[in-house]
Amino acid sequence: MKDNVYIERITKYSEKIVKYMSEIDAFKDFEVNDEKIDAVILNLEQIGETAKKLSSEIKATYRHINWPSIIGLRNMISHEYEGIKLNIIYDIAIKNIPEFLKQLKLKI
Repeated sequence: MKDNVYIERITKYSEKIVKYMSEIDAFKDFEVNDEKIDAVILNLEQIGETAKKLSSEIKATYRHINWPSIIGLRNMISHEYEGIKLNIIYDIAIKNIPEFLKQLKLKI
């Protein structure tokens, strides 16, 4: 039961990132917008934090998703916030998150 709630939360956080990035046309616009940076990073961190709580069974159900990488990104954000490379965050937000949302909806 909790897994469904966690997946809903992860989906919500991902949708927020897509929404925030829809207003950004290029990396140069992102890197100067502290509010967008903070909002995207916070939601990426929340995705990873919530992913840590998922059961092994639900992760197997979504086996096409690289859960260790998602959790690893969360750890990097949490422990090295000041050292985060914005171009990597930008690429994740623009390229990976929309694909991640599609994968969440696929479920095997």
